[in-house]
Amino acid sequence: MKPSTVRRALILVSATAVSTAVLTGCGTEHTDGRQNTAAAPPTAATATPADTPSASPSASAAPTPTDSATGAPSASRSASASPGAGRSAKASPSTQPGNAKPAAGNAAAAPTTQPPVAKPVIAAPVPTAKPGAVALPPPPAPPAPHVPPLQSGCQPSKPQPDEPKAAVAAALTAAAGQARSLTLSSGGTDKLPPLPVNLVKAIAWQESGWQSGILACDGGIGTMQVMPNTVSWMNGKFGTTSDPKTLTGNVQLGTQLLDWLVAYYADSSFGGKYDLSPDPATGKTPLLDLVISAYNAGAGNVHYNTVTDPATGEVVGSLVIPNPQYVANVKALMSGQPWNKAG
Repeated sequence: MKPSTVRRALILVSATAVSTAVLTGCGTEHTDGRQNTAAAPPTAATATPADTPSASPSASAAPTPTDSATGAPSASRSASASPGAGRSAKASPSTQPGNAKPAAGNAAAAPTTQPPVAKPVIAAPVPTAKPGAVALPPPPAPPAPHVPPLQSGCQPSKPQPDEPKAAVAAALTAAAGQARSLTLSSGGTDKLPPLPVNLVKAIAWQESGWQSGILACDGGIGTMQVMPNTVSWMNGKFGTTSDPKTLTGNVQLGTQLLDWLVAYYADSSFGGKYDLSPDPATGKTPLLDLVISAYNAGAGNVHYNTVTDPATGEVVGSLVIPNPQYVANVKALMSGQPWNKAG
């Protein structure tokens, strides 16, 4: 072959190779461009929360730290590729990382997460018997506490008319102010101070509403709802002949029973101290609570015992009261004095 012919053949081969390379490169670029265009919508839809139709303004205003730092879609965003998942995830503030930290901080600061503070136990006085002669124990307790007629489902009767409220108030005040002497079986006496007037008035209000002519279904008589077996018992203890069907006699018998209860519990458990006021150290009124409870439930059902405080190992007093609501009612009446507001 001539040299000129060889040269022309080489030039044609070189030209053909260059043309093939150019055509191949153009085809590859076009194909890649189509692939990137098809993949772009999911990437663009998950990269910017503001572009999601279901995103709320508050959600779109808060960028996702993970995505801004890496520039790559996070796991939560890839999970929100489904429109339903994206809406539900962005609708709940708790799913946003920015909201999680404040919630944790608030929970840590909440009072409910703090351990409870143990309150000091207020000890009641230890039961201490009075030396020497004391008031004898009561007769057997009734099978059930007396039910005042105003709290009973049974309709009380009115065998006699009620005295005016002013007359009842005067009788209660006079009976409470007496300093009685209780005759003991040993021959001695217990000299008792006057009763708190508000205690006597509150008991009468709780029992009868100050209705002097009322008779309860269980036998309670008059203003102080004196039970029939109490009449002979109190008259014998105090050497009286009171009639429970009269206003004066009824109030006398009721206040005598209160006096005897003060003597009984004070002699057996408080060293013979008849003070019904709150204990200055504890603010408690154990003697008063026992007296109020026993007036309704019977002294045989109400007790004051010793108990060991499990927290301190200290021996303290413990009240056994079967009618705490009655006690609470009477003490509330002592404070509220509704008789001053009644017409």
